[in-house]
Amino acid sequence: MKIMVTGGNGFIGHTLVGHLLNEGNDVKVIDIKPIKFTHEKLEFVKKSVLEDIRWEMKDCDIVYHLAAELGVVNSDKKPLNTLAVNIDGTINVFRCALGTNVKKIVYTSSSEVYGEAREIPLKEDSPKSPVSIYGVSKLTAEMYAKGYVQEYGMDINPVRLFNVYGPGQGFEWVVPIFIQKVLNNESPTVFGDGSQVRCFTYIADIVSGIETVMKKGIKGEAYNIANTDQITMKELAESIIKISGKTLKPKIVGFGKETRQKEREIIKRIPSIDKLQSLGWKPQVSIKEGFAKTYKWYKENLGKEELFYE
Repeated sequence: MKIMVTGGNGFIGHTLVGHLLNEGNDVKVIDIKPIKFTHEKLEFVKKSVLEDIRWEMKDCDIVYHLAAELGVVNSDKKPLNTLAVNIDGTINVFRCALGTNVKKIVYTSSSEVYGEAREIPLKEDSPKSPVSIYGVSKLTAEMYAKGYVQEYGMDINPVRLFNVYGPGQGFEWVVPIFIQKVLNNESPTVFGDGSQVRCFTYIADIVSGIETVMKKGIKGEAYNIANTDQITMKELAESIIKISGKTLKPKIVGFGKETRQKEREIIKRIPSIDKLQSLGWKPQVSIKEGFAKTYKWYKENLGKEELFYE
């Protein structure tokens, strides 16, 4: 099978690419940055998803569309670029796939589309009220996906990822930020009172969830991919400190303009994964195991910049 992965040089992308290659697939990566490894069945094309990629797509069976401007903080700094890449770039991927041999597209969306939860747990049909440019861009792209399914009969599945973490993730994200602090004998900084609840999902479970949706997902349906183990941000900091064996304590800084605005903070984000479990998938890595694996990796590889991905 010939598979295209847009954004294949990202944290999730390169992990997915490695898995697909191990499964014996031919993989074509579209990214503006070269992928950091080589393989006889891997082809890299340096292009943006805002460019015409119909030629590159013509011999592909499956497209995993991961290319995006990532994260709430990053999107606040580059709002117009975020909207362009995440909306126009996604539409371009759908448009380029029309009339090719592409049979299915899996589009990586985000739990940010839900905003502050109006019901717990968050189901795929729960109300959407994103509070960030990033969340708005992801939800808008999902709406276009629905339009392409309805208008052209395309087989597209958005997957909403919840708080992904794991070895190799760059230092823009909370788990590696906390780990780096602890490794440097500094206290992890927790905003508010630290009672915000999240469900962190190990990278291997994210990849297996994405692949499950590709193989079994119902045309046009969205799926949450998550671990449902709940943890507060204060508990997250304490867990990483405990793994390290150090005597540090979390630094509670509260909300404010110089830290984080309370109005933008999501207090609870707890998913339902019943829909994906109905396809035979379930997360395999508990947060306790995942945090331990991740901490060990960073302890052994801190400073090796070539091993980190955005």
